[in-house]
This record gives sequence, structure tokens and C-alpha cells, in this order.
Amino acid sequence: MPEVIRAADCGNSPKNQRAEEIALALYGVGALPEDQIAQDAVWDRAAGAVSGRRAILGAIDPDGIARVAIDQVVTHGKAGSVSGRITRGADTRLFCHVIRFTSASARQIAQLVSFEHPGGR
Repeated sequence: MPEVIRAADCGNSPKNQRAEEIALALYGVGALPEDQIAQDAVWDRAAGAVSGRRAILGAIDPDGIARVAIDQVVTHGKAGSVSGRITRGADTRLFCHVIRFTSASARQIAQLVSFEHPGGR
């Protein structure tokens, strides 16, 4: 299991906590329950877009992840973003996950858009 450093500002917002949990689950830290992903959800990412609940769950690949540090979590209405740094081996990269929910209650994911960028020292 990777070392995890959580954002300090999530404690007072259940929706921010939910967004942070989703981002961590995309890196294999914790589970992303199947029923929390809409049947026709899409995950746009550098490795290629995947569509559908099962395809998204199957695309999660935590291999080689040593550390996940969450710097910022922001949610508003039906959307949220989680950014920070991810370390695989000696390579640390910046990341950002944009999460769009099916409703403002943030119970089900409609779309994920994920970016990673070199230079996350």
C-alpha cells in the first residue's frame, strides 16, 4: 500500500472527503464501489478513455505507486477536483482528477478526467 498524505482542508466537507476518496481509489488506495459509478460513466485519461462502470474499475492500475500526496480538493455543485503529487519509483508527477457527478449529492460518478504531468517535486 502506498504512503498517503491527505489534504488538510477536507475535514469539514463530506463532499470534499468523497472526492478525495475517489482520487485515492483511482490509485488503488481504498475501494471504489461499483454502484458509485454510473453505468455509462467515462474516464478520460492519458492512457486512453474507458467507458462504462466495469471498464473504469478494470482500468485502475496501482502497480508501482509508492506515494500519493493530495494537495488540494475543491468541490462545487456537481463537480470536484483533486490535485497533488504521485510517486512511482523515483518519478514524482503532478496529477489532477476532475470528477463530474450525476447530481449535486455526489453519490454517483458520471465522468472522470485525469491528468499527470512530470516535474512534481
